Amino acid sequence: MILVAEKYIGGSDIGGTWVRVALSNLDLNEDKIFIKKERTIKKAKTSISNQVCSLLDELLEEHGLKKTQMLGIGLASAGPIDMREGTVFNNANLGFREIPLKTPIEEKFPDIPFYLINDCNAAVLGIHYFEATAEEKNDVVYITMSTGIGGGVICNGMLLLGKDGNAAEIGHAKVVPESKYQCNCGAYGCWEAYSSGTAIRKRTLDFLEQEKLNGDVLVELVENDISKISAKEVFEAARKGDDLSQKIVEESIFYSKIGIGLINNFYDCRAIYFGGAMMNDKDQIIPYLQDQFENDAIKFTINHPPKLRVSNYKDEIGIRGALALVKYKLENNPVVRSYSY
Repeated sequence: MILVAEKYIGGSDIGGTWVRVALSNLDLNEDKIFIKKERTIKKAKTSISNQVCSLLDELLEEHGLKKTQMLGIGLASAGPIDMREGTVFNNANLGFREIPLKTPIEEKFPDIPFYLINDCNAAVLGIHYFEATAEEKNDVVYITMSTGIGGGVICNGMLLLGKDGNAAEIGHAKVVPESKYQCNCGAYGCWEAYSSGTAIRKRTLDFLEQEKLNGDVLVELVENDISKISAKEVFEAARKGDDLSQKIVEESIFYSKIGIGLINNFYDCRAIYFGGAMMNDKDQIIPYLQDQFENDAIKFTINHPPKLRVSNYKDEIGIRGALALVKYKLENNPVVRSYSY
């Protein structure tokens, strides 16, 4: 007989670069959370679902567990997603526009409750469970700044999902009307097209081609091979005084101020937590945002400004949120009462 204490929940976080999979006991004890990750496989439409199943099988085997000990599986994926159909659609970073997730995973893990959610909606659940203070929990936002920009929102104590599960696609808020910079989504002028890691690289290459500013420090940093330029190198060059890189970083921060102001106007949140790969350079981003919203918030938001914080869990907050989703659903936590898919 399997004891309740031996029951486990599973989770996965699917991104454009990494797929993370986890097992945990229902209490989400730190010493009982086991995580594996691999680079995202994009060879076929079913590559990602197969990868999730394979990693889950590996974790179960490594820890001497069986599928029958699993209470549920939470799957957080870069979107947009169709929560009813269990698919990803119109995706820009996973290799295919249409990707089935729910059906192929349920075929290999039958009779186990399955919950699909947008990755940033999962992440804000991770913030809610692991990091937010008691005062913040009812009105908190998570923003990821990485390959793209995404968000998750808990407002009045309830996770906001929308009709398909794609509420709070904040990275596609238009911050520049009539922009020439096209986002991966196909639109022009999105916040993601100005402040994401991808955008910083694209705009830097554009500025280099125009030769409007001196980028010698950056070019020297990549040993004259501009194909090596990523947001990481741009931030490093900015620290070293590179004119072009400093301009790109300053503009990305400015457009993030617009984005944050819009979020606060729409959701009136107490706190915003940041995560994603760009937080590796948080010291060049977050203090400037904090200064703006602590000392002169009215330029960007009419509401009382939120506290701006960085998640301590970095890239793991999404996978932790996928686990929190399963826990909350199994325990009927009111924060996920809108989740009825």
